[in-house]
Amino acid sequence: MYTKKELRQQQKVALMTEHASKREFEEKKLYELLFKKTEWQTAQTIATTLSTDFELNTMPIIAEAWEEKKRVVVPKIINHQMIFVEIDSKTRYQVGKLNIKEPINNSSHPIQDIDLVIVPGLAFTKKGQRLGFGAGYYDKFLQQYSGKTVSLALTTQLVDDLPIEVHDQVVQMVLSLSE
Repeated sequence: MYTKKELRQQQKVALMTEHASKREFEEKKLYELLFKKTEWQTAQTIATTLSTDFELNTMPIIAEAWEEKKRVVVPKIINHQMIFVEIDSKTRYQVGKLNIKEPINNSSHPIQDIDLVIVPGLAFTKKGQRLGFGAGYYDKFLQQYSGKTVSLALTTQLVDDLPIEVHDQVVQMVLSLSE
């Protein structure tokens, strides 16, 4: 089996070189699956990322949440800690520590008020194991979060097995087109 570092590199290349029309088709189907889930429908506050170019596009998720009058919170790294900050259509952004867009605002949203976290990753198993980006922020967060978690896995992100360590946290539900 590959090391996590090798798998991360392999997954980034696969995501960056994926055909755009296939990717858009899969993303649209994954959004539809997500929006039909009870976990989405009952959630008042959704946590998601501001996706980078090679990740599953989260803007349609954010737009749908706002359309449904849900609150949206996104991660921000401050002093090596990940907090979640509420965003809206007027939010201003800056590039953060990990070269990811973050809100300028530093007001931390209470963890217990987040109903559903859409957990990012590079690879997932159907059992909920995930390969993150290597910084460990989500694993640390998920250790203290007791609400619902879901990941959306493109076909290229779905794998049979991952090298798992003690600190790695499992996602409760992985949505994929292989369901």
